[in-house]
Amino acid sequence: MNDQVKIPCMFIRGGTSRGPYFLKSDLPSDINKRDKILLAAMGSPDLRQIDGLGGAEPVKSKVAIIDKSSEEGIDIDYYFAQVKIDKPIVDTKPSCGNILVGVGPYAIEKGLVEAKNGETSVIVRDKNTGMKIEQIVQTPNKQVQYDGNFKIDGVPTPGSPIKLKFLDIIGSQTNKLFPSGNKIDEIDKIKFTLIDCAVPMVIFKATDLGLKGSESFEQLNENKTLIEKMNTIRIKIAKKVGLGDVTNSVLPKTAIVIKPDKADIKSRYFMPWDCHPAYAVTGSMALLGACKSRDTICSEFYDNYSESGEFEIEHPSGKLKLNFNIVYENENIRDINVISTRNARLIMSGDVYIKKSLID
Repeated sequence: MNDQVKIPCMFIRGGTSRGPYFLKSDLPSDINKRDKILLAAMGSPDLRQIDGLGGAEPVKSKVAIIDKSSEEGIDIDYYFAQVKIDKPIVDTKPSCGNILVGVGPYAIEKGLVEAKNGETSVIVRDKNTGMKIEQIVQTPNKQVQYDGNFKIDGVPTPGSPIKLKFLDIIGSQTNKLFPSGNKIDEIDKIKFTLIDCAVPMVIFKATDLGLKGSESFEQLNENKTLIEKMNTIRIKIAKKVGLGDVTNSVLPKTAIVIKPDKADIKSRYFMPWDCHPAYAVTGSMALLGACKSRDTICSEFYDNYSESGEFEIEHPSGKLKLNFNIVYENENIRDINVISTRNARLIMSGDVYIKKSLID
């Protein structure tokens, strides 16, 4: 195998996403060389990603890079990379709350954090956004437990619960909850809310985009006119608020809100060129922030401004629940802490082989 390079990794499903997890020290420090390796590992650019670990969907074309943190009070530094499927692009601006779920188990498996008997706390710094997260991983007999009865919508089998406590989520990229200074903006005669809470996200009302609200995930994913319309607006507003040219970046994300059937809010999340089959954890926190703020695009459907409790989102695969604590100041949000419980599963541990010709 002299024409291939092998790199250790673990392949983990975190929440409703999956991908390889690498130690930072196992990858080149040179960003260009690192990105070539990540593209080759995932099999990009290729719509099928047939020659790599990618699954030909954005939720299956994600990478985690993990490092032991030197920051006091932080155990692990987590770097997320979204690998474009059909283009040679590795985007490290966003984060991913689902892939984050696997960080605690990975850190314990690799010996970066010592497991305790019962459950183990792992304090993570999300290096993409600056967020601080505490993960509580079940570790009976000082071993990560993956099997369990905790079910999340969008995953066929239950698993062991992993609790995530999110801190410092306001202004992940812009240092502002509402980057434009407005709770509702308008571009191309379409109104929307741009919020930056765990992730920047542009939120539209379904009917303003000509949707009935009853469209399936598959119909939305195939509606390229809809996706292009939202994409055009997110590119324009991103330039206005100082995020630069986001044509090839997945930030800001986009979402639509609909009158709920059996939850607090009904929503569809886009990444941004494809409709998510479930919902991103970071996107759910952005939606929470928009719903808990008065006079946003969500206010027609949600008007509960309690300071703590449970928030439930209806998505294509079912529901996602968050627990929250909010500090208001003059009816505006000053701080948000969010707790989400998910599960993860270690699928494979070994080496991924990369053709030398793709990285030289």
